[in-house]
Amino acid sequence: MAQPGQEYIECATHEGEAAVARLATMGLRVAHFDAAVRKGHDRSSQVSRVHPRTYKGQVMWAETVAEIRTQLLDLNQGWDIGQTNNYETSFHSGRGIAIAVVGGDVNCGERTFSAPKASRKRGPVTAKRIRKNLLGQQMFDLPEFKDPPQDDELCDTWFLMLNARDNRMYLELSLATSLGPDSKFGLWRERIIMPYIPLRGAVVTPMDPDETEPPRVNVGRK
Repeated sequence: MAQPGQEYIECATHEGEAAVARLATMGLRVAHFDAAVRKGHDRSSQVSRVHPRTYKGQVMWAETVAEIRTQLLDLNQGWDIGQTNNYETSFHSGRGIAIAVVGGDVNCGERTFSAPKASRKRGPVTAKRIRKNLLGQQMFDLPEFKDPPQDDELCDTWFLMLNARDNRMYLELSLATSLGPDSKFGLWRERIIMPYIPLRGAVVTPMDPDETEPPRVNVGRK
């Protein structure tokens, strides 16, 4: 539901060939995200029970972020690394796109009756990025912005949402325009749903530094 004073924007959802075509307009391919998820899972699978409880989800997040960057930087097409306010993204100034990795809930990666949410509450930097998604460049004309924004902040921030369930990683690249009362995303302008990725072993939903709750682990067959 739209927040008070916020106009409702119908969400465009892309699946199958439509998702592939939409990604192509952004200079992206499903293979970039497939490789990133598999690298994240491979590295997180090496975490043992002697590590801190939250570490596995943190490794999944960090290695997925790193591999997306590797995939996109290797293209030599203008992609760069965004780290303003310690908010980790891959971004392309010319296309106005930034990509952040977050954990999603069980509605992530599928067209369901309920819109997807983040698996955990989002923090203030995510809230700022979503506000930019809604308001555009006019956001930076507001009184609270004294310093000029960095290149990655000028982009719309898309969220690569990942959810581990049923020995699979479900994923989508989506553009949020609000946080709900629970701070776990509210409205979406666009969703690009990609095929789930079958994985072996303990599959974990990523946990990034803008979150505070522990990750959920999905234990699959070895």
